Amino acid sequence: MRNSERKKVHIDKKLMERIQKGQNGAFEELYELTNRVLYAYLLSCTKNAEDAKDLLQESFLQIYKDIRSYKNMGKPMAWMMTIAKNQFLMKYRKEKNEKEQTVYVESDELEQQIGCSGLESVEERLLITKMFETLETDDRNIIIMHAVGGMKFNEIAEIMQWPMGTVISHYYRSTKMLKSTFRKGGQNEK
Repeated sequence: MRNSERKKVHIDKKLMERIQKGQNGAFEELYELTNRVLYAYLLSCTKNAEDAKDLLQESFLQIYKDIRSYKNMGKPMAWMMTIAKNQFLMKYRKEKNEKEQTVYVESDELEQQIGCSGLESVEERLLITKMFETLETDDRNIIIMHAVGGMKFNEIAEIMQWPMGTVISHYYRSTKMLKSTFRKGGQNEK
């Protein structure tokens, strides 16, 4: 996805204020604006569509509960991503001792949910899915937050609690690996 094609999710300060005041429809507006990015992030974390949907619902419930205590510091998407990340970590800490389950994410669902429309063939969709499977979870998350969510590297660094240079390094290394994998038809040397 080219930078010119990427749309940054912009959450207006006034929208957050309307939600805090309990204005009808304001929270639904926030949901419509942000649910795809949060879902893509959670899908990247879980690699499981059903778990990602459950965590998305739990994340929005937590956002709704905490919205009144939100302090406007100009980064509502980063705040929401942190809540989603915490929901993911809480869920998987509870399941840490259980058998790890990996569910194949259907390529058409991945395409639809993260907005990669325009893939013309099943082969292209499968290739995209395979490429994302070759990345580590943190690297996928960085790409999702930056390329799909339009977040800045400093916002991603804050969420991941990493130095910004590390985030940038992981982003460029991962995109380079994805490009290389694509050129090789989905085969990676990992």
